[in-house]
Amino acid sequence: MKRIQGLWFLTLLGGFISCLALGWLVQAKQNYSYGFWYDWYSIGAHIERFGPKNRYIAGLELLDKEEHVRLFDDISIAVHRHGEGLADIQFEHNGQAVGLLHRAEIIHLQDVANLIDVLYSASLLIAFITLLMLAGLLWRGTAPLWKQQLFWLLGTLLMAGAVVLIVGPKEVFYQLHVWIFPDNHQWFFYYQDSLMSTLMKAPVLFGGIALAIIAGGVLFFALFVLLLRWLLRLRSGVVPA
Repeated sequence: MKRIQGLWFLTLLGGFISCLALGWLVQAKQNYSYGFWYDWYSIGAHIERFGPKNRYIAGLELLDKEEHVRLFDDISIAVHRHGEGLADIQFEHNGQAVGLLHRAEIIHLQDVANLIDVLYSASLLIAFITLLMLAGLLWRGTAPLWKQQLFWLLGTLLMAGAVVLIVGPKEVFYQLHVWIFPDNHQWFFYYQDSLMSTLMKAPVLFGGIALAIIAGGVLFFALFVLLLRWLLRLRSGVVPA
């Protein structure tokens, strides 16, 4: 029984991770709703403050919200297409086309694109393994003990959340960058050195995006659990009303 419930826990955890990945894909298709966060975090005012201080490229603060959203969307689309087109992202300043990103930013965003490719492949693999485990457990006629599984899942998530809160979300964010990206590639940019960071009001914007992904993942997981409970009731001969 313990072994079966352990397998159900891994299956449900895999389902939750897959639902988070689905929440991420939904956000990515909307370019992370940058237009909404632009207003929510007063990014326009932030660009007006730091755009003129940029040491490399001038003129970002002279653009309107529509152009800022377009530039962010161009970055989002490029990093989800293996980094293609990053060097071609431009805006107009004084009648001339100006590249948004300098070399160090392009290298960093290419690293982000590579990471996205890895995460996408890993998400597909986890979803595939989860479906195989789910099919096997259903075929064996087993069912999860829902109260126990909920306790385990919530406990795991609360522990992970507590670690993040204790260490600090910003510190966790920075440490992940240290672990993930190559040592000789710059990933931290001051606003005065990066229109990319200024445009994103990094890392503030990422907090809102993360919450949106988590909210979507939780919603998809709730639907997944409801569907699974319906299948279990149907298999037992109790047809849901």
